[in-house]
Amino acid sequence: MDNASLDWSRLPREETDCILCGPASYEILSVQDGWPVVRCTDCGLVYLRERPSEAAVAEMYGKSYYDNGDVGYSGYVDTFRRYRGIFLEIFEKRHRDLSEYATGNRLLEVGCAHGFLLDFLRGKGWRVTGVDVSPLSSEYARRELGLDVHTGSVEDLDAPEGTFDVILLLDVLEHLHRPFDVLSKLRMLLAPGGILVVQCPWELYHWEKAASAILQGKKPGTIRPDAVPAHLYFFGPRTLDRVIMRGGFTIKHRQSGNYGAVKGRMNPPAIKTGNPFSTALRFVYFRMGVRKMLYGISRRLYLGNGLIRYATPVEDPPR
Repeated sequence: MDNASLDWSRLPREETDCILCGPASYEILSVQDGWPVVRCTDCGLVYLRERPSEAAVAEMYGKSYYDNGDVGYSGYVDTFRRYRGIFLEIFEKRHRDLSEYATGNRLLEVGCAHGFLLDFLRGKGWRVTGVDVSPLSSEYARRELGLDVHTGSVEDLDAPEGTFDVILLLDVLEHLHRPFDVLSKLRMLLAPGGILVVQCPWELYHWEKAASAILQGKKPGTIRPDAVPAHLYFFGPRTLDRVIMRGGFTIKHRQSGNYGAVKGRMNPPAIKTGNPFSTALRFVYFRMGVRKMLYGISRRLYLGNGLIRYATPVEDPPR
């Protein structure tokens, strides 16, 4: 479908509670284009109190999400071609990590988009399958790359138990309306000894975002998060771990990365913004190597703005 002019603010809405605590109390952090971003006062999970209905998913992830850049990406395919070298560096590291932690080579990527990572891993000897809710991206993966990619939800994937040795859930969990139903399906699809790889951005309360809010004269957590309203949750390390464990997994390894490397290259941070003091700070931070140094340190301390978890199923998941 061609929904290049999709008005995200007019999508049908539904109210929701904290997925960890239920109808617990919450505080409103901000309202972004009419979408309230709230924080559960019991567990600290940040989420959209009102969100697009699940029935709108197919419309959400059509052409507007991959081309317009207002919520998702700006020219997804063209971006990959232009910054192919950066993508391949990221893909190569992913391959090395998977080779270290995984046993077997049957791999499923949930939310595979246009299939560029799957295509790369296939060239490294992985037996790859993908699934994506977007008819646009999944058709591209099949037609242009010849990949085995299914359109729709992974819950509808017709595959026997224990089909896959590795399942990738990269920058997807924060989009899911029913994360525990999806995690339950992934537990079933994993073979004994199989591993689930979850990656999410760490937003709002990450040290860099908190500092940015303070410099703007705001409280941490109150600035605009990424991709509203496509992102339904804004995880931190603790809340991400709790969701994965509640979904029936135990976490075996943790990694930390730098989220948004390609977007940062496409749209470098503005320097001249705000008052002269703010401009001077931004110049020192972004142009004199301070940010690069702190990012290197933060990765080693597991404080990067990208959260990565390697998890295996448990026999008796919590209820």
